[in-house]
Amino acid sequence: MQRIHRSRNNYIRKYLLLCILLACSAGVYAQSKIQVKGEILDQNNKLVAFATVAVAEVENTSLSILSGQVVDENNSPLEYATVFLKGTQIACSTDKYGKFELRAREGSYTLCVTFIGFQPYEKAITLNGGHKSVNVVLRTDNKQLQEVTAKGQSLVTQVNRTSYNVEAMDATMLHNTTLDVAQALDKISGINIRTTGGLGSDSDISLNGFSGKHVKIFMDGVPMHGAGASMDLAKLPINMVERIEVYKGVVPVEFGSDALGGVINIITKQSKQTFLDASYSYGSFNTHKSNLSFGHTFKNGLLLQVDAYQNYSDNNYDVLTKNLDLETNVYSEEENWYERFHDTYHNEALVGRLGVRNTKWATRFFVEATYSQEKKDIQNANLQQVVFGGKETKSNSIIPALNYLKNDFFLKDLNVSVTAKLNQVETQNIDTMARRYNWDGDWAEKKTEGESEYTIGKFSNQSAYTVANLKYKVSSKHFFSVNNTFSNFTRRSQDDSNSNTTAESQNIKRVNRKNISGLSYRYQPSARLNITLFGKYYSVFVGGPQDITGGSNDPVYEYQTRDFGATGYGGAMSYEFIKDVFQVKTSYEISYRLPSERELFGDEVLETGDQSLRPEKSDNINLNLVYNQQFGEHIVHAEAGLIYRNTHDYIRRVVSEARYGGIASYTNHGKVRTQGIDFEAGYDFRQTFHLNGNFTFLEILNMEQYDVYGRESIRYKDQMPNEPYLFGGLDASYNFFDLLKKEDRLTLGYSLSFIHDFYRSWKSEGGKIIIPGNNTHDFTLNYSMKRGTYNIGFEARNVFDALVYDNFSLQKPGRNFSVKFRYYLHK
Repeated sequence: MQRIHRSRNNYIRKYLLLCILLACSAGVYAQSKIQVKGEILDQNNKLVAFATVAVAEVENTSLSILSGQVVDENNSPLEYATVFLKGTQIACSTDKYGKFELRAREGSYTLCVTFIGFQPYEKAITLNGGHKSVNVVLRTDNKQLQEVTAKGQSLVTQVNRTSYNVEAMDATMLHNTTLDVAQALDKISGINIRTTGGLGSDSDISLNGFSGKHVKIFMDGVPMHGAGASMDLAKLPINMVERIEVYKGVVPVEFGSDALGGVINIITKQSKQTFLDASYSYGSFNTHKSNLSFGHTFKNGLLLQVDAYQNYSDNNYDVLTKNLDLETNVYSEEENWYERFHDTYHNEALVGRLGVRNTKWATRFFVEATYSQEKKDIQNANLQQVVFGGKETKSNSIIPALNYLKNDFFLKDLNVSVTAKLNQVETQNIDTMARRYNWDGDWAEKKTEGESEYTIGKFSNQSAYTVANLKYKVSSKHFFSVNNTFSNFTRRSQDDSNSNTTAESQNIKRVNRKNISGLSYRYQPSARLNITLFGKYYSVFVGGPQDITGGSNDPVYEYQTRDFGATGYGGAMSYEFIKDVFQVKTSYEISYRLPSERELFGDEVLETGDQSLRPEKSDNINLNLVYNQQFGEHIVHAEAGLIYRNTHDYIRRVVSEARYGGIASYTNHGKVRTQGIDFEAGYDFRQTFHLNGNFTFLEILNMEQYDVYGRESIRYKDQMPNEPYLFGGLDASYNFFDLLKKEDRLTLGYSLSFIHDFYRSWKSEGGKIIIPGNNTHDFTLNYSMKRGTYNIGFEARNVFDALVYDNFSLQKPGRNFSVKFRYYLHK
């Protein structure tokens, strides 16, 4: 009777929580101001139907229940450990808190638990029809830790097997290299990293044909934009990162994102053990990079982690370009080689984190603070031939943040998380010299001050974020998630230069406020089938200075506002036709992408904004085939993906050659259709040899059939300019173990990257300027001693000194070399 009474109480609590979730979903749809009541009722009826099925399953008490927790020797939970009953098909994986639950008939069994890096666990158990609890402590297996690249049920593998088109990279494999996070991303299929120069230059990520702000960047699930230039992916050391998740196209509601192209989520290193990771590298162009990470868990459960890093480079590599004759003010017809002379960059950052885990009131609670600063010389405009000699920018940022997570929040399997962050960034742009430079470093006097436009302007960007997630596991087959992401951006400017074109608008604040709410339901009837349905509501408020004269020579500015709201929805499904071998993934979404702060207000250096920009709307479809197979000590992996995007009000970045030698702006282009394929294949032999290659082909077509005058456009179905459409890469590595001493390892690596040439302007309008394609070859050598405690690496990049160009023909560094020293200790 007591067990029946407890079962009924569980039934009531779960049913009440389902009612709460339904109320949340109704609130989300009410917020979207949908007027068709029948559609709302239909959505709720579906949820009630799912709830009925879930509750029916809860009542099934005919089987014995075996539950428990898997932890390591430090009592830290182990996520995705494999738990199974030997000789049966009954198995599961632990959740992020190490918990598991199995159901089986009465009888005697052997409980088995395995996890990479730990010794296998076995224990004889007897199930008598009730509820049995077993806690498991796994012991470290030093031999497996040496072979950390092993394939299996790791976090990376689990992320890759979701119903979304997602790929995860284990960043720990790159910790002995000098790569930054952006360069590491370049190794993933469908991704092309676009930079404007050397260390410290602006970087853009092109993901399946979408670039710039179409792709959203997150760190530990929180948006990164607004954190300041010093926190750009091209400046973050790879040693701070544990893994990188790339969602292509359709994105889970947990991110609260308005991305069209996809989401990149950087998961930082948050070890539960005491560790010290220190590294320093020196390379060509007087480049210095250093990183220090320290973490410790005290006996009372308090966790402390500190990360510090710096980057410096003269960036004095050679470029091939036209040169300005200062007497005639005419550029040369021929291109010649010149050394960059005003491109020094440095930045420094310090991150501190303090928190606790597994207390009565919190599964995880952290407070965090980040300080960063940078100084950057600006060598050239958006067009390489336009050169500067004194223009610069500098900034600093302070970012406090907190993160709270509670599992089993009042009810079992109800998990709640809240993250809040405040970015405060101060930037100053300096352009005061009345000079005109050429690539020889010579200069001539100008009649007006400023190499492009005189300024000593300062502006303050403040952006606040709150991300709240509620996840509820109704049963082993039914899951609900509710998300709300709120952001508020404010910019205030001050420029004592009293420029006639900007003075009046300087004191008017800029505001961009967004709120994205989402509800998702996941149905997983078996380990092979995974179905997710979701809906999102987007709202945005924009305010800032507008010229009310319509563009006269004497502009008059006033503060104007506008708002926007829309509803999106979609679904994703995956099915394993052959368990753990062959999987199919498909997804569809109607999504919106809200203009970013930079697109609305510019960067106040080389870009202007347009706060009248309309949000983009897109139909996104993905289809992926995934193959994984192990043949003894050989592992083969292959994945092919089909991509389709139909975008309206596509926001395009345009560079004007007439304004100060290449000022960029943003505009709503109209209709753009993207379709293509990306392919990736890999092979591993033992822990000795690794080979991986990827290839992407895209058609990014202009679908605007008529111009603004109603005439047939000659650009119709042209490939969009300044967008790579054919690119790929290859990575190979070979490990030699115990070469000089036991537990030492020598790794030889090779990387190939290629990009086909593409048009800088519209092809049908006679665009003759082509951004040339390139093939670059990199070689690496890493030697690790005493199981990775001492490490030294040597790298040669672009060894054949290929000419490498990117955005609007901006040239990247040629052949360069570097050496890295790393010390890593953990216990």
